[in-house]
Amino acid sequence: MEIEMRKFGPNSRASMNNKLKQYKLDVEIIQKEMKKAIDVSSNFRNYQSINQNDPERNKLLQIHSSLMNTNDTIVRSTQIAIETEQLGNNVLTELNEQGERLRNANDQLDDTKSALYRSKRILKKLSMGAFYNKFLIFFIIILELLALGAVIYWKFFS
Repeated sequence: MEIEMRKFGPNSRASMNNKLKQYKLDVEIIQKEMKKAIDVSSNFRNYQSINQNDPERNKLLQIHSSLMNTNDTIVRSTQIAIETEQLGNNVLTELNEQGERLRNANDQLDDTKSALYRSKRILKKLSMGAFYNKFLIFFIIILELLALGAVIYWKFFS
């Protein structure tokens, strides 16, 4: 878990470090309780060999059984908490990667928009240039027709 913590930023790392310390403390407490339970169990076994049919013995057996069940539950809960934390870290890592991919896609979209805008301006300039060329050619053709008409009029009617 400490290796996984190094992948995240300082803010996340601090909170994760605190959680990790808390989990370690919980594990130490559970281990101490387990040692106590084992000691009690060994003492209980010694007592059990002395007196098999004592009602207090039966009560102690029930308490011991309850204690062992509680210990098993705590161990399972700790394992589930560790697995949940690992799953959360994996999800967080995946979300960071997806966020990076989205930022890259957004940057590419911005680049594409600017290229499209530039090409639109270029096409507009080309179309205006083509319009001016057509207008100029039309004007020249009209002047040539007028000049041809004037030459024909001067040649045949003067």
